[in-house]
Amino acid sequence: MQEKIWACAQCMTCAARCPFKNSPGGLVAIMREVAIKHGMQSAKDVLRPFGRVMLKLITTGNQLSPDMIQPDHFPDWGPNIQKVQGDLKVLRKAIPMKTLQTTDTAWEVSLKTSVEMYTIWEMTGVLKQLETMDENLYDVIEDFIDEKREEYDDWLDAHADEKEDA
Repeated sequence: MQEKIWACAQCMTCAARCPFKNSPGGLVAIMREVAIKHGMQSAKDVLRPFGRVMLKLITTGNQLSPDMIQPDHFPDWGPNIQKVQGDLKVLRKAIPMKTLQTTDTAWEVSLKTSVEMYTIWEMTGVLKQLETMDENLYDVIEDFIDEKREEYDDWLDAHADEKEDA
């Protein structure tokens, strides 16, 4: 539980090889969930590098932007990469929102959609698991979510006033 479960690639070929159709990969997935749920150190160590992705996803609504979609960085994408390639200068003009640290652009996600996602993450226990895994990251994200909810409440109040005036 502390180390070996994170070495599995989750390719699930083990089930195809088992004459009894057991799924060691499925058991590994369950053991990973248990490790996360109980805040085991191995889970914290493995998931720590994904904190930046989680922060970017929650604060911008995206984890990718056009700058990041480069075939040289993703050789396993194969021939379909041409579908997402394009003139980055044109893309930057079309989607001008600034993002965190790594890239110049990303797709803007509406405030309402963001608040709805936060609510889903809360209700399904995603944020609680994040708190178990990385309390500092959780605190940053919780503060950000609170600010967004206040911003959304202000927007709703402003639009309610507009409707009353009309």
